[in-house]
Amino acid sequence: MPAPIAGQQCPSRRYRHSVIQLFRFSAVSWNSHRIHYDGEFARSEGHGGVVVQSTLHGEMLVRYALEWAGPGSEFLTVSWRNAATALAEAPLVWTGTVREVADAGEGWRVTLDTSVSGEDGIVYASGTVVLVQPR
Repeated sequence: MPAPIAGQQCPSRRYRHSVIQLFRFSAVSWNSHRIHYDGEFARSEGHGGVVVQSTLHGEMLVRYALEWAGPGSEFLTVSWRNAATALAEAPLVWTGTVREVADAGEGWRVTLDTSVSGEDGIVYASGTVVLVQPR
């Protein structure tokens, strides 16, 4: 596999989080805040509906980075900042850009700048994913 190149754009990914998915993610992450599964409660707290968990944004940054890197890729680190509140069922777009590539022996150490945005351009989370991509 050829080495990625700094500045290379990863194919974007479009997705939505269902209320059921958010409920399940709350359960497995021990996040009992009702804004993540109870729409009526979330609206009473000033949100437009069920709120996507901040940690789920981080998980999606990594998930799609690894999918882009392909089989055998290994996740090393992630850091991100949440910038806005995303709601269940909202169309979201993951994007990634290769920032840096270094030789890692049997693969490439790749640093990606990643983000989760709405189709309207609002950035919900942005961060950095570092992984090893096999040659």
